[in-house]
Amino acid sequence: MARKIEQQDKRLLRIYQRLFRYTDEIVLVLTEDGDILETNMKVESYFPETIAGRNIESLFEGIELSLSSLFESEVIQTVIARTQHSSERKYTFLLSFIPVSSSSENREIMVIGKDLSEIENYREQVESLHSRVRELEEEKELTGKAKNGKDKTLALANALKKLERTKGELEKINLTLTNELELAAALQKSLVPHKLPDDRYLQFAFHYEPMQFVGGDYYDVMDLGDGKKGLIIADVSGHGVSSAFIAAMLKISFLNYAQMLHSPASVLTKLNEEYCEVIQTGDFVTVFYAVIDPPKNRVTYCGAGHPKPLFLHRKSRTIELLSSEGFFIGMFDQAEYMDKVVEMQKGDRFMVFTDGIIEAYSDERGEQFGEKRLLECFQDCSDEPIDCVIENIIDQVKNFMKKSIFYDDLAIAAVEYKSK
Repeated sequence: MARKIEQQDKRLLRIYQRLFRYTDEIVLVLTEDGDILETNMKVESYFPETIAGRNIESLFEGIELSLSSLFESEVIQTVIARTQHSSERKYTFLLSFIPVSSSSENREIMVIGKDLSEIENYREQVESLHSRVRELEEEKELTGKAKNGKDKTLALANALKKLERTKGELEKINLTLTNELELAAALQKSLVPHKLPDDRYLQFAFHYEPMQFVGGDYYDVMDLGDGKKGLIIADVSGHGVSSAFIAAMLKISFLNYAQMLHSPASVLTKLNEEYCEVIQTGDFVTVFYAVIDPPKNRVTYCGAGHPKPLFLHRKSRTIELLSSEGFFIGMFDQAEYMDKVVEMQKGDRFMVFTDGIIEAYSDERGEQFGEKRLLECFQDCSDEPIDCVIENIIDQVKNFMKKSIFYDDLAIAAVEYKSK
């Protein structure tokens, strides 16, 4: 590690050791202004020169987000960016920006980058070869039976053979990815509820929609007795089978701990302790867990790096963001979590969601759907049935994106206090 960590700060030392040793991705630590403080050893594979002290925007193309805003929303943002250093070869990365705030004066951001270059390179080769084949076909037509016509025919045949070989390699990669994604998608669908819970006090609504890439979204509702319900939503970093299996493990652990522990903070603490031992891949999980207690008119909740849920107070018609400062699950074994309580009266409702909603990107607008649009839609639909609210939000997100590609799943869970 580039910076010295005081030995007496054992918790911080464990944090950096775990992060830098166990992930196979590149890791950067930035200031709030985007200047690089330190990197892990994997970075040297892509940047042979020292990059500490440089700004991240000088290294990557495609980073169009406000780093300081990450601390306001407490949400992990992801972008696809390409390297722009002096080397002839460029790499494509999926970069995850994770805000880490030790104090208001010293705020840092971790960036974890997954290399997507192999697939991108094969796609570029196929496109290039397609263009070359078209050129040779046009030249062959023009030359006809001229002397060099045989040369053009031979060049065309060779180009076609190379194109077929490259397409074959790409198809192998795509087949492997497709099989993984299908398995992960099937596993994910088995994790979420297939019917709405029947409850005398509460009305629930859900929406789960896997997109082009499979994430690790998971949500569930548990009967805790005495009229209480436990509502959890989680999102595993990364995509594919490994993320889906981590989500499956999370469900098993949650079902065990939620029955034994009445405090959401205690449940997340146990999950974090367990997953810091189990997850050795650099993956992490964002979680929001709430215990809804209609007989006592309250919701006790705790979050771990998850987007802030929206809570509608029916009487005042105001919307509150349920903020919680807990760090994401599975990386830092000494992370601390704290319960918070909000009063819930008849007609009140709240909605939790994964970041696929607010990070949905419009190529035409050049921006994400964002928290502001989501809040406005939630407010505008406040008098509609709760299932219609979710339908309207999904429609708004898709209309916003139009033909843009989804890079994450869409998952929303909502609950309304309908009676006492």
